[in-house]
Amino acid sequence: MTPSDPVLPLLVFEAADCLMAVPASEVAELDAGLHTYKKKGQTPFFDLGEYFGSRESDGPWLRWARGTSSAWLRVRRVIDVVPVTLGLLTPMPAVFKARKPSRAFLAAGLRGDEVFLLLDPARFTQ
Repeated sequence: MTPSDPVLPLLVFEAADCLMAVPASEVAELDAGLHTYKKKGQTPFFDLGEYFGSRESDGPWLRWARGTSSAWLRVRRVIDVVPVTLGLLTPMPAVFKARKPSRAFLAAGLRGDEVFLLLDPARFTQ
């Protein structure tokens, strides 16, 4: 890590019994209310607990958006927005990208003494 390494704010959340993150700039909305269910027909939706761990989550929904793509992601809980130096991220090995449950992860990173996975919802399939 050098002092000139770029820093990216990541929204860290818990889903499927692990820590995950998305760029904070790509979080368009956070919704803890039940009316989110009515929005399911408008954009793709993914309960991340069910998608990765076969267990439904009971936490809030967040809407991820990048350009014209967007999706609702249901998580267990939102933890924090953490500035992460890009030099601390490690690309996911190709073997993990090839499998259906994990190909949505771009990299692994550090938050204190915990490891988190950088998620790319654009890689999800219904």
